[in-house]
Amino acid sequence: MIWYILFVFIFICIALLAGYLMLFHTIKFKSSNDTLLNNSPVVSDYGLSRMGNCWLSKNKWGLFEMYIEGTANERGIVNGKLTEKLMYRQENLFVGEIKKRVPGKVYLFLLKLIIIWMIRNIKKHIGNEYCMEIRGIAASASREFRMIGPGYNRIMGYHAAHDIGHALQNSHLVGCTSFALSGEKTSDGKIMHARNFDFYLGDQFSREKIVTFYAPEFGSKFVMITWGGLIGTASGMNIHGLVITVNAAKSKMPFSITTPVTILVREVLQYACDIHQAIGIISNKKISVSESFLISSGMENKALIVEKTPYKTEIYDTGKNQIICTNHFQSDKLKNDALNIKQKNESASMARYKRVEELLNRIDKVNVKDAVDILRNRSGLNDEPIGRGNEITVNQLLAHHSIVFKPSELKFWISSGPNCLGEFVCYKLDDVFEQAVKFSESYNLVSSEDVIPCDEFLTDGGNDEFETFKLLSKKITECKKNDIVDNSIIQEMIYLNSDYFYSYNIAGDYYKSKKQYSAAVEYYNQALEKIIPNKKERNEIEKNRMACLKKQKGKV
Repeated sequence: MIWYILFVFIFICIALLAGYLMLFHTIKFKSSNDTLLNNSPVVSDYGLSRMGNCWLSKNKWGLFEMYIEGTANERGIVNGKLTEKLMYRQENLFVGEIKKRVPGKVYLFLLKLIIIWMIRNIKKHIGNEYCMEIRGIAASASREFRMIGPGYNRIMGYHAAHDIGHALQNSHLVGCTSFALSGEKTSDGKIMHARNFDFYLGDQFSREKIVTFYAPEFGSKFVMITWGGLIGTASGMNIHGLVITVNAAKSKMPFSITTPVTILVREVLQYACDIHQAIGIISNKKISVSESFLISSGMENKALIVEKTPYKTEIYDTGKNQIICTNHFQSDKLKNDALNIKQKNESASMARYKRVEELLNRIDKVNVKDAVDILRNRSGLNDEPIGRGNEITVNQLLAHHSIVFKPSELKFWISSGPNCLGEFVCYKLDDVFEQAVKFSESYNLVSSEDVIPCDEFLTDGGNDEFETFKLLSKKITECKKNDIVDNSIIQEMIYLNSDYFYSYNIAGDYYKSKKQYSAAVEYYNQALEKIIPNKKERNEIEKNRMACLKKQKGKV
């Protein structure tokens, strides 16, 4: 027995040492362009930052706009220098969120080892061009977070955040929604592609999205929606009118990350001109988690979904003028997969799919404003009020960005303001690239006549109520063991979002923690009467309710 314990102890020590060495092993940054590395952006009085032809600006709608050109080495260095402050804030948010969710330094260290192991082969799957670009960005990474690892390793790892987060949260995916329409379903017969990207790391994270226009040395010019430090994307369009967006599906936990999904989307934008070429690129890449890639082409006036797992690639083509994508597979060979059936039965994906279908069926000819209204919709099936923030709703009030593409016109509309409720501002891709090199403070890249007004929910006080609800619910859930929350605060929190099951669940959890089991059971009962988006949450509430009932009986 002693030898067994000693063996386990030695094994753990070796594993920790190996993880430590892996953590601090990095490739020394080498650049053939010392001038760029040593220079700093020139910042104007109006906040425009410029390095050569490249620049970063913030428009009056609060959106960051960036133009990047050149070789992989040049693009990375300039991108890092232009977004250095944004990158720092994003990393600070990211690290802060991890620390909140992972209790204690030991668990944090173990999580680092897991992530290091998962990304050990990532560089060979990304390829030299994108590795070089990431190295360039990493040259501007803050040293403040070196305890996590060197800049290059950290930035490389963050590119797998979508994949790792997808894997670790596999039982409760935050659901993205997208759809594409053409022919008789649109007002002009031309293809339209819309999506909500529901990837949430706090409100500040969503406020600092960057609309990035790329003119790379090789491949096509394109636009993608991203954030500081990321060279990949989940949504974008290239100069050929090819659009690609990605939605997560249910997968098994991977042993390692191969090609990060955001990098694969970027590669399609840069190197595919049509749907056939996009399918070829996706098919030839290995990914670690399951994803649905909705691809549309303005030239072909067509859209389809490439469904990809770590082992298979399948095409889903409705052959019709409408295609909807949430978080489950639809192709013949993947729809009956055991994991996919579980996803459809136990998550919000199918209900959200039916809601989009329901909304689309109400409109004969969909225009851009109609598409925006669907992306902003906050009700359940049959317009039932199911609570603000419910995962079944199309707009869960947490999206990083919401966007509508008209690829045949090279136009796209992207959300400003909080929770996809602000104005949707319009860009025309070919016009932007014509102005990009000579861009100055006097330029406005947004097509002002095409701006779609903000949602009334933002101006009539509804969003203010939701923000207050978030603050109160956070205060209650983070209440420490010996702290007491006044009942009036709990009642106000419930009043502000009375149709949402989670309001009552929070109250139930609070009273359970205070050993007030009768009150807890009452609130759990009310939660169970509401629309709960997935089976796991329902089971958890029922489990807590039963535990409180047993405690009640024990007191009698």
